[in-house]
Amino acid sequence: MQNNYVATSSEQFVVVLSYLMWGCTLLGLLGMAYGAAMVFRPQYSGGGVSKALRICGGGLLFAIAATAVRVMLFPVSTEEATDLPSADPPAIPAAPAPPTVDAARDVPMDWTPLVWIVVVVLALALAAYLIVRTRSHVVDRRNAKKALEADYAAAHAVYSEVADAYAAYLADPYSIFIRPLLDDLTEPRTAAFIDAFAAMNDVRPEQCPDTAKRVQAFAVAAQKARTAWRSADGYARTMGLRVTSVKGQRTVRRIRSALGIALDTSATGQERETALRTVEELAAGIVTIPDRIYDNVKIAIETTTRKQLTS
Repeated sequence: MQNNYVATSSEQFVVVLSYLMWGCTLLGLLGMAYGAAMVFRPQYSGGGVSKALRICGGGLLFAIAATAVRVMLFPVSTEEATDLPSADPPAIPAAPAPPTVDAARDVPMDWTPLVWIVVVVLALALAAYLIVRTRSHVVDRRNAKKALEADYAAAHAVYSEVADAYAAYLADPYSIFIRPLLDDLTEPRTAAFIDAFAAMNDVRPEQCPDTAKRVQAFAVAAQKARTAWRSADGYARTMGLRVTSVKGQRTVRRIRSALGIALDTSATGQERETALRTVEELAAGIVTIPDRIYDNVKIAIETTTRKQLTS
């Protein structure tokens, strides 16, 4: 009876383990199906393609591992189970069973193969998990770097927009007649832009930094500078020279004409110097000509005069 009980327990364990392995295989197949659904319908699952592929791979490895355990384990378990008698043999008084038969039947089941199989399966599952996780981290870092570079490029585009617009204003000597308030630091909008522009240049990195914090600081400063520039430039264009009298407007036209002669490279040095003095005399009290314009014209006149003397 004891041997029959041992055989029955072994058979029950084999059946339970078989069902368990089938369930694991089915679970792996369901994981593969769910991952495939995420690949074809990412907008409904809320995950990316890389996440879906990881789920598919995990389900496949899980199903293969469960199937391998079932294939490797059950032939041995079934063989051992069939070697055990299903019922007590009939007692034969004339020919008693040898003592060695009873000793063989009393030998417990060897669990060593099962333990090794479980260890191997767990090791394979752990290795697969580590591989998938490492690859996921690599992909995440690559995506984070691309996103950081994209954010830096967007912030730098805003910086270039503001810097180019301001440089174009500074390079155009006639812009002083259209938006002179951009040179007036007593104007709050102009002062705010100058401060924002300086702050943007202070945090601007020469190349894409390694941290998102620096990129974010640069992007915020660039946005503030662009907002301040648009406000100051728009207000300066709206206000203009604020010269309303006919006499004042006539004087402005004479200043523009004289400035044109001073900037004309085909004119002689003497003509350009005379025109520049006319600009200085007429502009007093009407428009403030920035020093950079005078300096640029004087340098150009000196260059022209030097060429005429050496030719």
